[in-house]
Amino acid sequence: MRIVRTAAILLIFCAAFPLAAGILFGSSDLNDNDEVLFTVRQSVPGTVSYRSLFYVKIENGAASSLPHILTCYPEQMELLLGGTVLQIRNRYGTARFSTENRQLEWSSRTAGLPVNSMRLSVRSVSPDGKWSCYIEKTGYAEGSLVFVNSLTGKKSILDKHAPFRYDTVPVKWAPDSSIFLYSRNDTVYFCDPDAVQRGVQMDEKYCEIGTGSIDSVCWSGSSLFYIDSDIVYKIDIKGLYTTGLYSGVIGKGTPCGRLPEHFDFCRDIFSVNAENTSLFLIKGGRIFSCYSLLNNSCDYAGVIFSRPYTSSYGSLLDAVILWSSSGEPYVWLQLMPYSGGEPQSAVYKIADSIKPLLSIENSCRPIISSDGTLAAFFSGSTVYVYNVSTWKRVGQLSGENMVSAVWGGNTVLYVGGDHSVRRWDIVSDTSTDLFLSTATDGMWDEKTGQIIADSGNGKTFMLDQSMKLWTEMSPALKQTASMQNGRYRVFNGTTQNELYENALYIRTLSGKAVTRPVYSESVQKVSERRKTALIFDAYDSSDGLPFILSTLNKYKVTGTFCLNGEFIQRYPSETKQIAATRNRCASLFFSPVDLTGKDFIADESFVRRGLARNEDEFYQCTGYELSLLWHAPYYHATDAVRDAGKKAGYSYIDVIDGGINEMTLEDSVKQHCPYLSAAQIIEKNMTLLKKNNGGIISVSVGFAYGLRTEYVYQNLDLLISAILDEGFDIVNAGELAN
Repeated sequence: MRIVRTAAILLIFCAAFPLAAGILFGSSDLNDNDEVLFTVRQSVPGTVSYRSLFYVKIENGAASSLPHILTCYPEQMELLLGGTVLQIRNRYGTARFSTENRQLEWSSRTAGLPVNSMRLSVRSVSPDGKWSCYIEKTGYAEGSLVFVNSLTGKKSILDKHAPFRYDTVPVKWAPDSSIFLYSRNDTVYFCDPDAVQRGVQMDEKYCEIGTGSIDSVCWSGSSLFYIDSDIVYKIDIKGLYTTGLYSGVIGKGTPCGRLPEHFDFCRDIFSVNAENTSLFLIKGGRIFSCYSLLNNSCDYAGVIFSRPYTSSYGSLLDAVILWSSSGEPYVWLQLMPYSGGEPQSAVYKIADSIKPLLSIENSCRPIISSDGTLAAFFSGSTVYVYNVSTWKRVGQLSGENMVSAVWGGNTVLYVGGDHSVRRWDIVSDTSTDLFLSTATDGMWDEKTGQIIADSGNGKTFMLDQSMKLWTEMSPALKQTASMQNGRYRVFNGTTQNELYENALYIRTLSGKAVTRPVYSESVQKVSERRKTALIFDAYDSSDGLPFILSTLNKYKVTGTFCLNGEFIQRYPSETKQIAATRNRCASLFFSPVDLTGKDFIADESFVRRGLARNEDEFYQCTGYELSLLWHAPYYHATDAVRDAGKKAGYSYIDVIDGGINEMTLEDSVKQHCPYLSAAQIIEKNMTLLKKNNGGIISVSVGFAYGLRTEYVYQNLDLLISAILDEGFDIVNAGELAN
């Protein structure tokens, strides 16, 4: 009984606090020139919470312009233009730091204080930093694939309807930056960046490599490897145009082996070593295989090893293939522990067995140096660098929690922390502070009149008069902030805007007494937030469970998992994993039968026994009780079935679309129903959610049979962002069940 009561208290606690962005104004300092320094802390779901320092000039009792942001939090970083420009992107806009004159300037800014939950997506930058590609979000789950010149900012759109992802871009660059590959509509193309910018790129149909996704291709030196079904092809970079123009006559390149089964470009990944002699394949996140490549042959490639991933520790969340200088494969894996808790990461050597070499708790994906010899990982307050061949540690930098990092060649790493951004020379093991990420407070220096700021980690910095260059002060100065100067007073007061915890005001002390907010939107009343819930149906597959649990944890929202007896029996470890989280577990009946079918009579006794048996199965597996929520398999229920569940003490879960729309390609043909992509399903759910002013949305945990080109669980972060940005709070399903 204690377990059940504790879980209930946790659910109530989670539901009691909505996940809207919380904006808090902190300390302020007003000087004799009517200039104000103030801090703003933002807590946005799915992203880190941090405090930024702003400057504004008061004129006629109000802010004279949009406040200028002085700190720059490194949510995302890229190195551009041959390493001369470090680009930093965050929720406030984009800034560029010159590595030559050490000055930081904002190139674009948001109009005010952003309150949405959308995380920043990654960008694919060419090795020379001259070009980059990214997806500009235009819908809930899609956007435009944009190609941009890093120097001029000139843009070209490659695909107006690209699936949007926060963590990937469907682009891969040649090592010399002369060519890049991109995928569109399940087809892979190549592109010359110079030709695109000059407007002389050949028609796309002549630049086609073949059917597949960006995971169907892999660069290895100046060679491109492409898998078509089960055949591996090698294409020299100089022969790409010949391949594009005459592939129907000469084929797709030089064959170098046949795989024992078809390559699924939606789920499989591969990589080829620098010698072009070995190919490493991860099949469906479950089978790790290494093959020896052949020379101009379609014979079966030799199997060096093939090992299934079987671990009693956790389910596989993410994987990255790494190669040593001698051509040996290693794999970085991120696992979701069955016992619950944060994801755990390790590097494995895979041969006769899957052997862990290096464990890095809750680390980021490996960040590989330009020549591929070093791998950087950051975890907590430390960034580690390892030699990829020996896996010996060659460097370590600590001091603050790490957020992002990017290599500047093979010996320099730019490290973005939650206090500052630093340049770390691995060889000399020296680091230099470049600028501040955050500031706990800012003040006007009493002697020089310049801005000084406390970074929050015991260091104090001064900003020059151009407001572009930070330098550390030693020793740190202790001063008292001023809230008024005789003409004005600044203070933090209450607000009716629920997205703000307070508001920053300017009070005029001479002439007519007037009080105005620095940001007008901070005092505007917003619409009351509506409610929705997410449920996850677990019938007979656990494929999406690691992604779902990781995303829910990242956004700090709770979901309701509907489990049936077959899932519990097939996946006891995964069932315990769900129960160990802060999510709620509900019933999906004992077996996946159609309770409205004609094969048997689903009377009250049958429904009661099916629900009770599922309760017992769940308790025997986890030691927890199922919550008294349920829905019939496939959402097929008559009034009598619903009533029977109600008499058994259960509340029924109705979803806004009335049933399953995330069907497989096979079911779409069999049932004569339109197949919907993940983006279309999200768009449909959001339309219904707004129309109904709330409701429950269902997502499948996975499919044991049949295929989809993509799965909604892979886009769960997009769905959650869309829900929050449309003014909905995500609550547990019990609040909305009947």
